[in-house]
Amino acid sequence: MSCGVEKCSGLPNLQDPDQSHPWHLPSDLRYGSVLPLRSPVNLPRPDFRKNAGLLYNLYIILILPAVFLVPVCGCFLLIVDEWQVRHTGRKIKDVEDYADVAEDELWHREIITQNDDELTVPLEEAMTVNSPAVSRKLMMKLLHTNPEQYVELLKKVTLSDDVELTHYATTSVMEIQSHYEDRIGKLFSDAEDNPDDTETLVRCRNQLKAYIDSGLISDTVLMQYRRKLADVLQRLCIMQPTAVRYKFEYIENSILIGKTDNVKEQLEILEKEYPDDVRLYKLYVQYYYFTNNGAGISDVISKVKNRGIYLDSEGKQWFDAWNPDK
Repeated sequence: MSCGVEKCSGLPNLQDPDQSHPWHLPSDLRYGSVLPLRSPVNLPRPDFRKNAGLLYNLYIILILPAVFLVPVCGCFLLIVDEWQVRHTGRKIKDVEDYADVAEDELWHREIITQNDDELTVPLEEAMTVNSPAVSRKLMMKLLHTNPEQYVELLKKVTLSDDVELTHYATTSVMEIQSHYEDRIGKLFSDAEDNPDDTETLVRCRNQLKAYIDSGLISDTVLMQYRRKLADVLQRLCIMQPTAVRYKFEYIENSILIGKTDNVKEQLEILEKEYPDDVRLYKLYVQYYYFTNNGAGISDVISKVKNRGIYLDSEGKQWFDAWNPDK
């Protein structure tokens, strides 16, 4: 019995619309058309525009009080702060007050460990405790900042067992000394060319005091520069007679170089002009100490106590140190 290929193959005839089979598809899908999906339940679509409007209104309600209250509160706080300044004696801080750094903090700087981690430790401790490699790295960083701030530390490092570290410190100290002396020499030359230039004399005085107080010089060299300072201060006292600071500095420097012949007379003159200045009584004590006059020191301390001389924290420490009743 002959049969067609379609009937004998056992395959469904896809062109026969009446033939049913498990995977028979409607003709509209069979030929590539797509029908929209219909939901069995007609759910309402959310109105996003309406919700956005509600959110915007809520935002406006929340933000408007802040917009109006911030300027009002700012003005109110400014008025309160101004009232405190005027009625409570509180001082307004300058920018420099916030930038002040305690002297102890100047001894802290970054160092790089062997793992290149940054940490802050006292420089003096780092130089003495850490490994030579770390100390050398720290020394190089110090030399590239401002070594004049670390003269005392550099002087200690010159005694180190590390030869390389000692060499760096010694070289740095010598360079600092050379810079001081070059600046002072140039200022003295300028002062000789312009003897009436007060500003040059003031700069010369500042450099001399900085060099003397640096601790870089001692003994004969120190006395040499103190004599130069005495000449500069004497000229400043003549050119600026109302600048009492130079008078006090001149007397103190005279005591330190051993020229005490006229010191007491000068102090007595200043006592008539500035009887409430604590610097006067400090110089009196310094003079009596260098002249081995203990009774004179006791009289000065009694004057400070009886006259009610104002003493700040440093002055109180000085008074307690010399007060025999303590």
